[in-house]
Amino acid sequence: MKRALVFPGQGSQFTGMGKELYQSSAEARSLMERANEILGFRITDIMFEGSDEELRQTRVTQPAIFLHSVTLAGCSSLPIPDMVGGHSLGEFSALVAAGAVSFEDGLRLVAARAGAMQRCCELHPGAMAAIIASKALISGSYTLVHEAARPYPARSSPQITTAKDRLLSPARARLCHQLAPPLRRQELKGLFP
Repeated sequence: MKRALVFPGQGSQFTGMGKELYQSSAEARSLMERANEILGFRITDIMFEGSDEELRQTRVTQPAIFLHSVTLAGCSSLPIPDMVGGHSLGEFSALVAAGAVSFEDGLRLVAARAGAMQRCCELHPGAMAAIIASKALISGSYTLVHEAARPYPARSSPQITTAKDRLLSPARARLCHQLAPPLRRQELKGLFP
């Protein structure tokens, strides 16, 4: 039987991530302390005890997820995979796990990526809402979102993905907040702004 490791992207962070590994494995502790040195701040403090708000900052989130993923893959008793893959940010973890990129280079790349994305978010604040509903409700929701997005720049237009009947709307924060009440009234399975 073939085994694969698939590494997650941004959004999989949680307070306490990696703490048990840090406390129980000298190898993990050494890798995490090396990350603190490379990054120039104690990312482990934020990972282990930081607030949700601190951990949600892209400049912290991405290196934290990368560090947790790579440490878990390299310092645990997981079987050696036959293949690796990753979703978005997770692709960097997969490259390190496969030996294609060193841990240090991978962390530096992720930190540079996260910094650039953080600056972009600060210059152009935005929001996203995921709507989980039946196909019929999605059609109605798409019309509502599309009409509401009309006055905003083109990059604020709604986007649809067909995976499991979800409508994803990357839109300006104001638009997202404006649409939440009418969408909640449509008996959706979930609305996650």
